[in-house]
Amino acid sequence: MKIVFKFIGLIWTISFLSFFVLFIYVGSGGEIPPLVQEYVIYSQTVLSSFLTSNWFYVVFVVGWFGVCYGLGKESGWQNLAKRYRKNNDWGLEESFRIGSGYIGKIRHNGILKVAANNRGLYLRVLFPFKFGHKNLFIPWQEISAVTLESGLFSENTPGFLKRMAKPVSKTEYLNIQLHEFPKQRLTIQSSEQLIRYIPKTLRDSAE
Repeated sequence: MKIVFKFIGLIWTISFLSFFVLFIYVGSGGEIPPLVQEYVIYSQTVLSSFLTSNWFYVVFVVGWFGVCYGLGKESGWQNLAKRYRKNNDWGLEESFRIGSGYIGKIRHNGILKVAANNRGLYLRVLFPFKFGHKNLFIPWQEISAVTLESGLFSENTPGFLKRMAKPVSKTEYLNIQLHEFPKQRLTIQSSEQLIRYIPKTLRDSAE
């Protein structure tokens, strides 16, 4: 099924790019064969009709939910939710801080909501990105190590770039390692509030 969807996506992408390039070319005064010109006019009519119809909103909403779900799966968030799912953390609403971080290979820019108490760490995402991202609660005893670093980098960032950027980075992040998911990347924006609740056995490496 994935192959079918990839094939359909590839055909759609090629068709759209072809239309876009031809449309720009014709708009700049270029000449194209009559058959190709009919294709451009037909595609323009179909696209205009789609953008002004209710189907556009349906496709947009379905696509949005699909992307959110896909990111939750790709990042490993859904695997974490199988063990750390949490539904009743509403009492911590005032303690949540919005920040950035990495969950797996997916960078979350300004959509992570993080809180902590003596029991553990709470993770959520902003409401528009909620689908596929259940609330998480990770007890401190499930965490094997916490390290502090300056800057937020992907795993593929060259080491020399990290060394150059770290001295000028004003934001620090916590790299959290889990006993049950040793290969899962979990990097969240640090704060005094979070560090205060980290157990002493883990805190030394995070300060």
